[in-house]
Amino acid sequence: MKLKSVALALFTVCIATAATAKAASAATLSVIADGLDNPRNLAFDPEGNIYVTQSGKGGDGKDGRCIPSPSAGYIPLCAGQNGSLTKIAKDGTKTDIISGLTSLALSPSGEQAAGPADFKFDSKGNAYLLTGLAGDPSNRDTVLKSPDLGQLYKVDLSTGSLTSLADFAAYETAFNPDGTDLISNPYAFVIKDNDAYVVDGGGNTIYSVGLDGSGIKNVAAFPQKVVPRDKLEYPDLGPDVDPSTLPVTQQSVPTGIAIAPDGSLTVSEYTYFPYPEGEARLFKVDPNDLSIQAIADGFTQLTGVTYDAEGNLYALQHINSSEWKEIQQGGIITGDISGALIKISPDGTRETIWSGDGLEAASGITYGPDGSFYISNRARLAGTGQIIKIDPNAKRVPEPSSTLGVVTAAAFGAGSILKRKRKAEIA
Repeated sequence: MKLKSVALALFTVCIATAATAKAASAATLSVIADGLDNPRNLAFDPEGNIYVTQSGKGGDGKDGRCIPSPSAGYIPLCAGQNGSLTKIAKDGTKTDIISGLTSLALSPSGEQAAGPADFKFDSKGNAYLLTGLAGDPSNRDTVLKSPDLGQLYKVDLSTGSLTSLADFAAYETAFNPDGTDLISNPYAFVIKDNDAYVVDGGGNTIYSVGLDGSGIKNVAAFPQKVVPRDKLEYPDLGPDVDPSTLPVTQQSVPTGIAIAPDGSLTVSEYTYFPYPEGEARLFKVDPNDLSIQAIADGFTQLTGVTYDAEGNLYALQHINSSEWKEIQQGGIITGDISGALIKISPDGTRETIWSGDGLEAASGITYGPDGSFYISNRARLAGTGQIIKIDPNAKRVPEPSSTLGVVTAAAFGAGSILKRKRKAEIA
C-alpha cells in the first residue's frame, strides 16, 4: 500500500448528544483461520463459506523482479507467485481456489504485500477478484513482469480463469487522476447494481467500472489532508536526517469501502507518512457522479468499513498509533500493534467494540450472516495472518467525540459538500 497523504475543507457538523457512561461488558474474539500470508479482504458465499484474498509474501529478488517501495524507505518490493484466493469452510478447512497469483512484498520479510486484494460475489453469484500493486505502475509489465497486478477481474471459480474488466495500473500511468506521483494500489471494492466501485490507495482515487465489460466509467480523486508540519511526529531517522526537510505528500490513501443504508458509498482512509494520529477520515461518495464528502474524522489509520443490519457503521483501525512507533519496516514488531473496531451510530455516537486483545494490524472487515464481524488480522505479515471473528453482542461504553470527529446525520444521507471529482475516459 502506498501510505501517503490528505485536505479538509468545510463539512457539515451537527450537534451530537453527549456520551454518557454505561457499564461495559466484553464482546468475544475467536480465531477462524491462521497461518495466512498478508490476508486482505473477505466475503461469504451463500453456503456460509469465507473467501479471503491472500496477498502472499513476494519473492527473493533473484530473478530481478524488484522495485523500490514508495512507503517503506525504498526497501525492495520483490515479486513472487504465491498470492491466492482461499476458501475457508465452516469447519475451518482451507482450500486454495486460485493459487500462483503474483505477490509483491518487502524483501526478505514478505511484509506489506500487494497482490490479491479483494473478492466479491454479485447478486447473480458471479465472482470478481481485485489485485493490488504498490509502486510505479509503469514498472509492472517491464521490471516486475507481472501484468496481472492492478486489475479487476471476473473469475470462473470452476477453472480459475480470469477475465480483465479494468486495468487501474494502466489507467494511472496514462492519466494520473490525482495529479501527484504515479502510484497505483487498488485495495478494495463493492458491487452496486451492475457496477463495481474500486478504491485505489496508491492513486488516491475511486473508480466506477461496468461489470458488463464496458470498462472504467468514471474516476474521482479524494481530497488531501493538510496537517501543519509542526504537528506531525516523525521517527528518529538519525543525526544526519532533519525531519523538517522530509516531503509531506498530504494524500488520502483510501482503503475500505462499503454501501451505506441510503445507497451511497462509505470510504475509509489510512493517511500518509508519518501517519498522523487522530487525522484519518470517513467519506461519503455519491455512486452516480463520485462526488466526495468528508463525514467524520478523528480516527487513526483506517483500513476497513462495514455496516450491520441496523445501519450502524463500523470502522476498523489498523494500528491505534502511528505505525512507525510499533513496527519496523520489514515486519519486526517493536511495540503494540493493537487495532480497534469502532461503531458509529446514525446519531453520531461512537463506541469502541474491541481494541487490542488479539486485534492486531487488521485490514479488511465484513459483517457476517450470523451478525458477527469477520476481520483479516495481522494482515501486513507473512505466515502469521489470521481471520478472526468478533461477536459484538454486548453493549459498550460510548466515547466522547471531538467536534470534527462526530459522524453527523449527513453521513447517512445529506448532500455532498467536499468534492474533488475528475472524469476521464480510457483512450
